[in-house]
Amino acid sequence: MASHFVRWTGNPPLSSETMRVPQDVINSAQRLPDKRRGRFLAARGLLAQLMLRVYGINELPPLVTTSSGRPCFADSALPDFSIAYAGNMVGVLLAEEGGRAGLDMEIVRAHSRQTQDTLTQDLSSGEKAWINAQQDFMEAVTQIWTLRQSILKLTGEAESGIDSLRLHPAAGRLRSSIFPDIQAVCDAEPTLVWSCALSPGTERLRLWEIDANHQWMPLRDVEISKPNIGPRTLRLTSLPSERTTPQEMGHL
Repeated sequence: MASHFVRWTGNPPLSSETMRVPQDVINSAQRLPDKRRGRFLAARGLLAQLMLRVYGINELPPLVTTSSGRPCFADSALPDFSIAYAGNMVGVLLAEEGGRAGLDMEIVRAHSRQTQDTLTQDLSSGEKAWINAQQDFMEAVTQIWTLRQSILKLTGEAESGIDSLRLHPAAGRLRSSIFPDIQAVCDAEPTLVWSCALSPGTERLRLWEIDANHQWMPLRDVEISKPNIGPRTLRLTSLPSERTTPQEMGHL
């Protein structure tokens, strides 16, 4: 098995016949504002399509929401997944069975320099040093931010866990005082930065894109354990032996 990451602009939208989501999901969407409704349905339709493609499940299984606001399948035997949005694009990351997933996507240069400076304030010295060593400051900040968000989605901490996480991009390592067994892959494309955080046992990440004709286009397979997986791709890993206390985290 492999983990799967698929993205789609959501236009044109899926028809009700091909969306493959139950009526109660559609009814829930009707209570949302127009923009949120479109994203909500696009994400769940995309997840349903991915479950059909990978597992042959014809309709989206029931979902529940965790205390942190993270959606997941009601049946714990089904795989973990994560949803992200960037501009008019929606993405879904489906983990291997028994694994966990966290996905984030960001449009490069979508934020002002002032906003990006704000994003760097709470970063570690190692993260700031890596950013300053890159040729494209804004792209580098976006990569670090996207990596952080994907990992915090995997752990379920969201913004409350920002101080529990330190990245060491120059060394290809990360440390979380809450969830010490994680790996993350982040790639910077011309207009999009994406990051997939996964359980350490995941060896392959399959990338897909759905085009305007609703055709699945394979982008590439990422062999996560390989040392060189792309010129602008970052892979960070942590090991159980690297457990740290919150006090130690402050010195990283």
